[in-house]
Amino acid sequence: MSTIPIGQLEFQDSSGDKITAKSTSLPKVDAASKYKKYKRYSKVHASKGTVKKTYRTKTKKKYTYRTKAAYKTKTKKKYRSRATYRTTSRKAYTRAVSSDELNNLEGDEGLERLASYINRNLNHRSGGPHTAEGVEKTGYGDCWGLSDWSARKLAANGYKVKVVQGATSASSRHRWLHVYSEGRWTSFEPSLVTKRYGSKHYTATCGRATSVVKTYNM
Repeated sequence: MSTIPIGQLEFQDSSGDKITAKSTSLPKVDAASKYKKYKRYSKVHASKGTVKKTYRTKTKKKYTYRTKAAYKTKTKKKYRSRATYRTTSRKAYTRAVSSDELNNLEGDEGLERLASYINRNLNHRSGGPHTAEGVEKTGYGDCWGLSDWSARKLAANGYKVKVVQGATSASSRHRWLHVYSEGRWTSFEPSLVTKRYGSKHYTATCGRATSVVKTYNM
């Protein structure tokens, strides 16, 4: 920016002496430069305004869409979990009440009652619990779990029971039971009596026993 010289100034003080002073320089006003500066400021200001507007828009979108959606999803998941918990509790209560049916089992009639109970209250699931405790808690189990659960129920009623293992077309370690009832040994297949396998009769088998895993009351 250029300056404009003023020159020298002469004046007298109160005593009449003549005083000479050098002038100062004033900035030269450049209209074009002033306009250019204002224009640049306007651009920056407009740019800031744009950034601010964009930031608000993004924030609003995140809050309005993502946050609410996430909140609804979490709430829905919690609701589902609670519903699942209630359903599981109700099933466990039903099994506990109906387990009174499994008292005083005797002979082939007792095996029929046990098979009917399994069909109504339990089910087979590949990869499910393989112990009696797991079946009691969840209401389902694999062949190992259902056999373990059935063997304990029968043993509690005085039956002689063998947990046997053999190969089938689906598994090389399938398990079921041999139960001594009314003077003979008979097969009891807790997996095949479930709804998953068409509610077959308890004597139906799908393999040949090759080993005895465990015995009760022997």
